[in-house]
Amino acid sequence: MKQYQCTRREPDSSFVKPGFGLVPHVSERLWTVVGASVVVTLHDHARTLGGMNHYFRPIRVAGQPATSIYAAPALAWLIRQFLQAGSRREDLEAQIFGGAENRNAADYEPGLGNENVRAGREILQQQGIEIGTMDVGGFRGRKIVFNCRTGESIVARVDRIRSSDWYPRLGRPST
Repeated sequence: MKQYQCTRREPDSSFVKPGFGLVPHVSERLWTVVGASVVVTLHDHARTLGGMNHYFRPIRVAGQPATSIYAAPALAWLIRQFLQAGSRREDLEAQIFGGAENRNAADYEPGLGNENVRAGREILQQQGIEIGTMDVGGFRGRKIVFNCRTGESIVARVDRIRSSDWYPRLGRPST
């Protein structure tokens, strides 16, 4: 009988950190971990192209730069990547994951997960992007693997994720 050794997979080029997005030029699987933050995947079924972003704040605070930690800049960037690559809005399908709550987390912010989900849904609807799948809310973290070629996702709801995955902050190292 063959035995396989399991090793922990460290973050790599296919890991999408909070505040980042990725639309690979080659078929690839992307993955991430979310708590209260939200991951949006986009898939162009006509071109078999996919991408993912991971934001952790619903609305930009006045005076702060418009970066991908916020829903609107993150989603605008992701949609723009597809449109500039030749995708049509009617060929795009989004998936939304995350937005959980953890009252026991050190940096707990009541309602942040729900607000992140609401912001993502509103922006995608305003942009005319169909939302095909949502797995949001609750009290468990999620580990997500997204196949950019097929648009399929695997979601594992888990009880334990790193504390920094629950409520990411600016300047906090993502280890």
